[in-house]
Amino acid sequence: METAYLKSSENLMDYYGIQTIDVSPFAYPYNILLSQWDVSRKLRLKSRYRELQLHETEEQNVELSIKETINTGSTLYYIPLAPLYKALQDEENECAKLLLGVCVYLHRKAGVCHYRDSESYVCYLYDIMDYWIEDDKDSMDEGDYEEQRATLDEMFHIGDKMTSILADENHLLRLRSIIDGYTPFSRYEHLCIKLANQTLAVWNEYPQANLYQHIVPIDEDDEDNYYGNGKIQVTDYISFIGETSSNVYDTMMNMTNDDFNERSGVQDFEATVSFNEPCGKYKDGLDYEEQVIAIIDELCNLITEMP
Repeated sequence: METAYLKSSENLMDYYGIQTIDVSPFAYPYNILLSQWDVSRKLRLKSRYRELQLHETEEQNVELSIKETINTGSTLYYIPLAPLYKALQDEENECAKLLLGVCVYLHRKAGVCHYRDSESYVCYLYDIMDYWIEDDKDSMDEGDYEEQRATLDEMFHIGDKMTSILADENHLLRLRSIIDGYTPFSRYEHLCIKLANQTLAVWNEYPQANLYQHIVPIDEDDEDNYYGNGKIQVTDYISFIGETSSNVYDTMMNMTNDDFNERSGVQDFEATVSFNEPCGKYKDGLDYEEQVIAIIDELCNLITEMP
């Protein structure tokens, strides 16, 4: 074990380009424990979690590996479509077209689910809200009922309209020509141009990538209930949504908090590298996911701030 570990740790140091303390003066197993502590300390990275793993394989060999995950915390990456849809009604609104191109990329290429997809988590939330409103209609204040009913109906209508719009890749393919033909003046316009360029750059660098390439599939046999005690899936916390500023949305967020508090954990983005053999130089296996999350975060801000 000592020999295998020390050899693998050399491969790890070459991969990450780090130098660790000399543990040769120390006897086994303290030398390995000291090395693990030092490596873990030097591999810490903001917004990432790197776990040093040492375990025995089926062939009874010792395997040293690093599992790297993106720490999304408890953030919900819900992209509101209603403000964008309304802005698109003005054909002169170039910023709306830019942001639409970003949305189409996220839906068609990155795999962000639409809230009108019947299997999406946000669709489930809307369906529950729809049932609750009708079931409690007689006990609700008439004004509250009409307000929530109108909000839901509008979100269903906009969601259905956006289904075909998000499916049209031409909005993404035209993104470069819109950028090249647009002269931004305001800070907001510059930010929209920047985000559109960032999206095209990610697509060009990772043409075949999506958000599901580095997630660990959930074993359904180990889950009590998808909407109960199971893990919070990526599709649960990254999704398109109708809007984020109504009583309906507030109620949905309360539902989400209650639901997620009962879950057993979170499905993370993770990449594992084994160091039994030389691995060359460091390649960021989660760079794509991190960039897409940053795009979604900025997109949400820009749609919310849309003039």
